[in-house]
Amino acid sequence: MTVPPALTDGVVTLRGHVVADAPAMLEVHGDPVVHRWTTLSPLFGSGEAREWVDLTEQRWAEGRQFAWAVEAEHDGRPRYAGSIDLRRDPVPSVGYLLAPWARGRGFASRALRLAADWGFDVAGFAALHWDCRAGHVASWRVAHACGFRFEGVRTLALPADGGLVDAWTAVLLPGTPVADRPPATTWWPHPVLDGDGVRLRPPTEADLARQVEACNDPVARWWSATLPVPYTDDDACRWLRDHPLERSLGAGVGWVIAAPDDDRYLGTLSVFGTDRPYSPTGGEVGYRAHPDARGRGAVSAAVRRVLRHAFTPVADGGMGRHRLQLGAAADNTASRRVAERAGFRLWGRPRADGVHGTENEIVDDGVWYDLLATDPVPPPTGTVGGAP
Repeated sequence: MTVPPALTDGVVTLRGHVVADAPAMLEVHGDPVVHRWTTLSPLFGSGEAREWVDLTEQRWAEGRQFAWAVEAEHDGRPRYAGSIDLRRDPVPSVGYLLAPWARGRGFASRALRLAADWGFDVAGFAALHWDCRAGHVASWRVAHACGFRFEGVRTLALPADGGLVDAWTAVLLPGTPVADRPPATTWWPHPVLDGDGVRLRPPTEADLARQVEACNDPVARWWSATLPVPYTDDDACRWLRDHPLERSLGAGVGWVIAAPDDDRYLGTLSVFGTDRPYSPTGGEVGYRAHPDARGRGAVSAAVRRVLRHAFTPVADGGMGRHRLQLGAAADNTASRRVAERAGFRLWGRPRADGVHGTENEIVDDGVWYDLLATDPVPPPTGTVGGAP
């Protein structure tokens, strides 16, 4: 086959590249977002655009790479919206990019469904692998919407300016038409939650310095055996990067506890373990306070606010949980006090359940609490402070 077949779902059309696409291709290749997430050169010129059109025809003829132009309506006429290609070597894979004007309109997911179904049904692909630079949420959202199954983070696996970067990777296998497949995992929404004197919001780059401070604090280190030693700026950047990934995998949602007056980071709070198959509507709660936020009631207030969201049905914008649990070291009285003030009930004390201490040298009993959606939640107690 030397001529790309035209594929359409009535909204987007995949067709062969033509020389007339060159100006629009230059616009895409000159976009800063493309440069941030790919290795495409910003010096891509009109001559190279024409060479690209010839190259796509050659690779079609060789059966090595199958590239289409993505076309969609804009201002009442068909317009070049980007490109998508399937590659056989070194592994069967897919890549795509869109023009700035075409993003956020579902065009990439539509194009991917069309190309993937053609790849499986006509070209006989045994699988389609996808990867991107870790943190490229928009690209992963496209693959996720089409049913790709996330396979992990590969360390320093993709080239970038100045070296290598981590990669997110996923795979799609033949079977049900891609157009009929739901996402493989729940992508939890990330609402801002106000109330009880606190604000719970997604983390931002402005939180990184205080996240490092909180995780290097001696008290936090004493009770948290899983924190890197020391907790570095790179660790904080990975924490920020992986927040949307955890939500996309249905694993949980994490918030920054922020002061309502100045939005200052006071700590973190998460509902996690929501992807556990043995407890499909369960989960776990975890929290950490910045040193200057302790004793102000902010974490207790944040837990109460998150419980309302977690127990709210999915249809009403919540997480639809029926039971949440919370674990702590038996001697961690501050963490236990937060749990009890929020209404959690003690149900077990496993012996020698974990370690803590400066060098994780202390073996301690654990305590486990739970709370059902039908349990009464006690009224707020104490005060919540803003800036010290």
